[in-house]
Amino acid sequence: MFVRRKNLFGTNFKEVYSLKKIRPRKFIVPIFVLLLLLLTFTVANAVFSDPGSQNDPIVTLSFVEQRIEQIKYYIDEKTSYIYSNINDNISEIERLTNENIELSAQIEQLENKTNLKVVELKAGQSLICEAGTEIILRGGKVIAIASELGGLSDVTGARDIKMYEEVPPNHLLIVPRSDGRGVTAMVDAILMVRGKYEVK
Repeated sequence: MFVRRKNLFGTNFKEVYSLKKIRPRKFIVPIFVLLLLLLTFTVANAVFSDPGSQNDPIVTLSFVEQRIEQIKYYIDEKTSYIYSNINDNISEIERLTNENIELSAQIEQLENKTNLKVVELKAGQSLICEAGTEIILRGGKVIAIASELGGLSDVTGARDIKMYEEVPPNHLLIVPRSDGRGVTAMVDAILMVRGKYEVK
């Protein structure tokens, strides 16, 4: 009669041996399947993910070059927009500057027409006036410069002052035409003038 020998803990040696042979085989297949699934998931993730995304943190050279081109295009577009605005602003500034010059000239003309200016002539100097200019002698001695068409219109005295005729003080004179009429100072003189004139 065969009696199975047992160890001190009551376990059969044959049963222990058979358990050792069976356990590795039980775990090999599940581990292999798990590794295969993990490898498949990793490959699929690498193939179908976008370069540089969270799923694929490895950035390729083509992706970097694409991003650089996008940034360059954005910078060029913004630069062109800024330069275009600068050119528009320069054109607007030039236009406003020209308008300012024209308005200043018009204001000066209006001031010349509406305001009496004090003009001092040295002996021998002449005041040549354009049509409509008004002259009042305040001090000194001046003579009239007439033309072939006539002299200076003395509004106060109600007469025409001829060539080389002495101009009376405090009389309002009007120059009828822009043909070189005016006055010449015999001594230092002070006049009040309204309108366009030139001192020679």
